[in-house]
Amino acid sequence: LLQGRKLWALLPPHVPKEVVQPTPKLHGGREAVAWWANVYPKLAAATDPDHRPLTLVQTAGETVYVPGGWWHCVLNLDVTVAVTQNLCPRSSFDSVWRRVVKSRPKMSKRLAERLAVDEPLLHQRTVELAKLPPEEKGGDSSSSS
Repeated sequence: LLQGRKLWALLPPHVPKEVVQPTPKLHGGREAVAWWANVYPKLAAATDPDHRPLTLVQTAGETVYVPGGWWHCVLNLDVTVAVTQNLCPRSSFDSVWRRVVKSRPKMSKRLAERLAVDEPLLHQRTVELAKLPPEEKGGDSSSSS
């Protein structure tokens, strides 16, 4: 973070989606402020300690690493300037690729085209994964918010 402060809530991947993103839709939709106003107070007081978010305030000069699959919601507390980066190590490629194909199909097609040029072996893996039946594509319990 270069300037400002950010409020973070993180939950491990084994916390069910229904807990982190309850329905019906929140007043305010999927905006972070709606989650903080409507969901966070309930989770912070949850009887199940696994459902209580790890909460922190990031200040200028600090870096926050969010492990793959962890739920997270971030709220800017001030005017902020930040640099973000997503990481996909080769060891996690299969699970990340399955998630991207499911959640961002148009982006996954563009990424596959780039991989064909820049990373032919990873592109070949996308082709192999596409041939697997849906039940074999599973096995990754993590999701992102």
